[in-house]
Amino acid sequence: MGNLYVLLAFAGVGLAACSDGSGPSANSPQFSRQITFPDLQNTLQGLPATGAARAEIELPPTGLVAREVNVEDHEELDDRETVRGQISAATVDAGGSSGTLTLAPGFRVTFTSSTAFETGDDTSLTFQQFVDRVHAALGQSPAVLLGVRAERSPLTPLALGPGDPFPATRLELKPDVERPKLKINVTKANLVAAGDGDCTLAVLGVTPTGCLKVLGVTVGIAAETELKAMNPGVVKAEFEGLVDCAKPIDASSFFLKSGAQVMVDEHTQVEGEGEHGDEHLSLADVKTACAATPAPEIDAEGEGVLVSGSGAAPVIRATEVKFEREVDEEIEAEFTGTIDAIGTDNITVSGRVVIIDANTQIEQEGSGESHITLADLHTGQTVEVKAIVDASGKLLAREIKVGA
Repeated sequence: MGNLYVLLAFAGVGLAACSDGSGPSANSPQFSRQITFPDLQNTLQGLPATGAARAEIELPPTGLVAREVNVEDHEELDDRETVRGQISAATVDAGGSSGTLTLAPGFRVTFTSSTAFETGDDTSLTFQQFVDRVHAALGQSPAVLLGVRAERSPLTPLALGPGDPFPATRLELKPDVERPKLKINVTKANLVAAGDGDCTLAVLGVTPTGCLKVLGVTVGIAAETELKAMNPGVVKAEFEGLVDCAKPIDASSFFLKSGAQVMVDEHTQVEGEGEHGDEHLSLADVKTACAATPAPEIDAEGEGVLVSGSGAAPVIRATEVKFEREVDEEIEAEFTGTIDAIGTDNITVSGRVVIIDANTQIEQEGSGESHITLADLHTGQTVEVKAIVDASGKLLAREIKVGA
């Protein structure tokens, strides 16, 4: 990912507990505190008629009960809203210039031909290429649920209604999205009392203390939900960018190519450690990878407390961070079927057109597998196909095995 952002959210009037950036301190403030659902109710019900609050809502990979809800400071209200999740369904309206994504567990995201579409490696897509890519993934058996990050800006209106979909101005396909996460503005209209509507044990599977209805989904808040609010007098920083492998990396810090220094300690939550270790890197993994020649591109994303902003680049004490190696995204597809038709550079297998190029390996199974060519194929043969889905949604064969 080539772009970088560092968002600073100020709580209160002054910048409290800033240091000289020499390192994390045991006395450095956390940017949030634990609250209860009644506290959340009081906060939202006390907003002015035209006001809102920014909430960060994270859910587990499955289920409707939030893992974490964090009420941010009002300074963040005008920052871009974001929604991340896995695409479980996609439709295009009759006119062919707008559509709707459904993100598990049901969040609705709308898009139009004016939406910016990208892949995780910053490749731009057209409206049709995006739609074809998503439909091709969902059309696999089993379906491939692509991850996506949606953004909304400018924020008009300031807060969406509880049942409104999220109107995306930018959509980025991301293979690393494993759980839904929303950063959106909310008001008292989003509150749902325990026992009302879908805010029930029967729907959520646990007894809720209350709920928030957002993007058409009732999200439960229960005993297992970490409910927090930003502390006054601290500065929250969100960061995302490429790790600078040319600068020192040790057990307590690393640098981004923007120049920002990110401090880590025993309180920093490194996403994926012990859970998705093969997909997400630890800081030690990052240091090892950066020692390679050439050094790989490693993306770092997270949030924390601003320790120092007085220099040319900020120093951030991370409360959470996620490292990922930047790779070209490919959607893989494997299936078995019968050859219906043969073209000059493709075959049709059980209704699916599969492109064959110079990199496609075609093998004849049997006693001693042998390599054959497109010219050796015949309609009616049963084949096993391993392919990738390109940006236009076409199947590009990497391996074809013909049954004996």
